[in-house]
Amino acid sequence: MKALNYLRADTIDSALQYLDEFKQDIRIIAGGTDLVVRLKQDMVKENNILDISRIKELNGIFRENGTIHVLPLTTHTDILESEVIDKYAFILREACATIGSPQIRNRGTLGGNIVNASPAGDSISALFVQTAKLKLKSINGERVVSIEEFFTGPGKTILKPNELLVDIFMPELEENETGFFKKLGQRDALAISVLNVAVKMRRRGAGTNTFDRAVVAFGAVAPTVVRGRRVENAIISSSLDSSKQIHYIARLAFREVSPISDIRASLKYRQDMSINLLYEGLLDLRANDWKRKT
Repeated sequence: MKALNYLRADTIDSALQYLDEFKQDIRIIAGGTDLVVRLKQDMVKENNILDISRIKELNGIFRENGTIHVLPLTTHTDILESEVIDKYAFILREACATIGSPQIRNRGTLGGNIVNASPAGDSISALFVQTAKLKLKSINGERVVSIEEFFTGPGKTILKPNELLVDIFMPELEENETGFFKKLGQRDALAISVLNVAVKMRRRGAGTNTFDRAVVAFGAVAPTVVRGRRVENAIISSSLDSSKQIHYIARLAFREVSPISDIRASLKYRQDMSINLLYEGLLDLRANDWKRKT
């Protein structure tokens, strides 16, 4: 492993100063669950490492005017233990529960999962359906972008070299909203997603099988997480009152995804399992009267 210049920032302002000074020649480390592996494999070209793990302003979960804020240094374990997330952003909680081992969840951060920009990042699909937004900050100012526009390809984002992710926020799930996250890995635990699917739906009224809003996202089936817009439209325009109708809607997933064959799964397998995961998730919700499974 090559020698690196280690830098540490204890405030957002000092981190932004370092990022602006070194620009293309600096990498950020927080939990380190991904970067340390890359460093050991000599996969990091930058010569400067900026440690932001001690910036208290970037850690925490809070509610504000109907919005949930999850700051980027919040760990996956923090999310799993948060009553706020459990009540108002439970799709994200379900996704974080599938990430790695307890040790990885204790160290890995939500911000790191986002900025790494893996199409298989489990939290990203959940953030898609919870319509999350990201606040990016530099010494020149700040901007807010939707989670969907943030990613441009595997490991690629619109984040500028001198910008820092400082906030992740999303609307609270409403009383009549439901949803789920499901993941398929090569084994039951400690596995990168072969694929995943997240769904959020708003029910028209108690006792009905109809919905007036739906957001569906598939992970590890394209260069970035993708929205399942055909599935969304079918959910809104249908009554999900039979397993046959649910299966018809789930089969539309075949037309939403454009996976590749790789060491973890073939294209055909990913397409078939996209259908199956969506079908199983919707059936589970219907069996529970469209309430989340607890």
